[in-house]
Amino acid sequence: MIQRGWWRVTKKGNKFQQPVRITLAIVLWAFILWVLTLGMPALVPIAKAIFIVAVLPTGLVEWLRYKGLVVGEKSAVPAKILLMIIAALLWYFVYR
Repeated sequence: MIQRGWWRVTKKGNKFQQPVRITLAIVLWAFILWVLTLGMPALVPIAKAIFIVAVLPTGLVEWLRYKGLVVGEKSAVPAKILLMIIAALLWYFVYR
């Protein structure tokens, strides 16, 4: 398989399995949000909200797609939206 761009991972160039890549993406987002809040404590609640509402549900749906519980992009999008709504309610009532 020909690699068509730097953003694509081919079977030949795939060094990590899917769960490892999902975990690394979540950790990278956490690191980016942490760096953005250094020296600005007022941004910490916003960074927590972004992480809880956007990053974690997306990672969970990608993991469910890997396990085969969510099949295809058509069913993944509503699952992401539903989990984001649940996460937003959780953040609003628990972490706010």
